[in-house]
Amino acid sequence: MRSLPMLLLAGALATACAPATKIPSAALTLHLTTPRQVVRVTNHNWNDMEIFAIRNGGRRTLGVVGAAQQATLLVSEDMLDTDGTLQLAARIQGQRDMIVMDPVRVPSGDYLDWSLENEFGRSSVGYFPL
Repeated sequence: MRSLPMLLLAGALATACAPATKIPSAALTLHLTTPRQVVRVTNHNWNDMEIFAIRNGGRRTLGVVGAAQQATLLVSEDMLDTDGTLQLAARIQGQRDMIVMDPVRVPSGDYLDWSLENEFGRSSVGYFPL
């Protein structure tokens, strides 16, 4: 019979060793009918970054983008402001400090591209046709 501490340790190790959740590509989600905004995040940082959508002071986690990786994220309609404005935030996974993107209104049919740099002040945002 195994002791409870050993079982808890085994469970914690299994969780810690599990790969980070992958964000589905836009090609896999095109059939969804829920209104959304497509966001491409390019992480040039040496750390994994947690990405959030912000609306009215509320924050929703969109996913984690690995170090030196790129991901496509989908933002649901309820995280867009009434005029379609989107605001994102990012932080190094496990840390408190955040970089908060200025709110931006992305024209219909375009996607948002956010490039996160090692020096957050050099990060850039833009939008492009899908």
